[in-house]
Amino acid sequence: MAEKYLFCVAHRHGDQWEAICLDLDLAVQGTTFAEVQEQLNAAISSYVEDAAKEPEPTRSQLLGRRAPLSARIAWLWPVVVSAVFDRRDGKNASVQFPVACHA
Repeated sequence: MAEKYLFCVAHRHGDQWEAICLDLDLAVQGTTFAEVQEQLNAAISSYVEDAAKEPEPTRSQLLGRRAPLSARIAWLWPVVVSAVFDRRDGKNASVQFPVACHA
């Protein structure tokens, strides 16, 4: 089975980070980017593992769950603005990153 990559975004707000997997609508919080990246990887692994144990059609519904469009736009907008205007003010940052999914 080919490896799939999930679209994830992290934002720093002062000294805190939030990250979300937009493809599975899972979110975590932490104090560093590395921490939220690790937590999100673990949350995704656990979620996919648990979803794979479910019978159809529940399994497909769980693995096909995406964040609502309004959340996707709200999370992606700062990434786009940062990329277009190269804004990195030291306190706030937005990063998009892929996470491998073996579902």
